[in-house]
Amino acid sequence: MPLPKDPGMQKPPPAVFPIFRSRITCAVLTCAYIGDQEHSVGDLAVIAGTDSGTMAREVAKLEQAGVLSARHVGRTKLVTANRSAPFYGPLRDLVTITLGPAQVLAEELAGVDGMDTALVFGSWAARMRGEPGPSPVDIDLLVIGRPDRDDLHDATEHARSRLGRQVNTVVISRARWEAGEDGFIRELRSRPQVMVPISGGDTE
Repeated sequence: MPLPKDPGMQKPPPAVFPIFRSRITCAVLTCAYIGDQEHSVGDLAVIAGTDSGTMAREVAKLEQAGVLSARHVGRTKLVTANRSAPFYGPLRDLVTITLGPAQVLAEELAGVDGMDTALVFGSWAARMRGEPGPSPVDIDLLVIGRPDRDDLHDATEHARSRLGRQVNTVVISRARWEAGEDGFIRELRSRPQVMVPISGGDTE
């Protein structure tokens, strides 16, 4: 008799870099390796949109493989990245590049109307483009267009929860961006940027 299928494993991984086994795996790695914080199995289940049993099995597999480390506080199991693993650094970089802020923001911003373009700038974009420096403590997001402010706030709050870092959002009009006359726009254009893959125009 064939084993029952794990419902979480039926969800496809993000198309951005489909080497990971499932969307649940991607959610766990994003929380553990990008947010760099401890999460309970229950919290991870909520973030991944699955049940606690499925998440517990996924966490157990990744813990057994040395990808995650865990500790118990009372009856709560707290999970984080295994920083002692020899592959911790390369895996963190891979997860950041493939599942990092741009991808998480794209998923959360998908339901926000009125955006022409969104991009990450500042220290996170600089690290992503290879500039050395300390790990960013927050994420700077530029939105070009006329988005609904309440929807945008909700979306960035969800992204903050998933990434474990504050998302600082700047909204400007398409006309202001294209004019490029003020110092902020000129400085931003001269610095590293990472596009958030949303539907709409681009900054060129």
